Amino acid sequence: MKAMTDDVERTAEPAVDPDVVDVDGDAVDPDVVDDTGAADTDAAPRSDRRWPILCAVLALLLIAAAVGCFVLAQDRSDLEDRASAESAATEEAERIVVSWLTYDYRTYEDDMTWVTSSGTEKFQKEYSPEALEGLREKMIGPQELVSRGRVVNSAATTKDAEHVRVLVFTDQTLTDKDIRSGGAEPLHARSGVELSMVRVDGKWLVDEMVQLQFQ
Repeated sequence: MKAMTDDVERTAEPAVDPDVVDVDGDAVDPDVVDDTGAADTDAAPRSDRRWPILCAVLALLLIAAAVGCFVLAQDRSDLEDRASAESAATEEAERIVVSWLTYDYRTYEDDMTWVTSSGTEKFQKEYSPEALEGLREKMIGPQELVSRGRVVNSAATTKDAEHVRVLVFTDQTLTDKDIRSGGAEPLHARSGVELSMVRVDGKWLVDEMVQLQFQ
């Protein structure tokens, strides 16, 4: 009878897998045992280790987004500056061309004062008072020319915010002493004038002016 009791007690003892017992004889959760049978000492939740990586990735994405926004804003600012420069330079170029084509032999010297106020030093040297006076003495004075100019159309090419090239199409009405005395119709001439405009101290000046065609 005693032998049967011992068998029952031995059967009631919980079975322990020797593969999951640590060196101290304590039971170990099989889920934290590695391939070698030893308990995994790095069993901390993996999510705890992912947070620093996720934070670093998010920080990089935020930096990239900020840089992208800055570049886009800079590009937009540059485009706005170029558009503003084109508009201002074109307006001034048209005014200059009208002044160039509008004169009267009796007031020619005053009509050409725009050269010093609207031209660079280079332009003023080319259209110096001496050169303008020579033109008046040879042609404008003797023929008693009176001219009126107007802008038909214009187009601009912007190099940067400080340099713009403007092509201006004009219509010029000319009369001389013979036309006026004979009652004939004024002469009309269409031409294209190309101006190189530069901004100096915030003001647009003509640096070069070339008459492309005249008929």
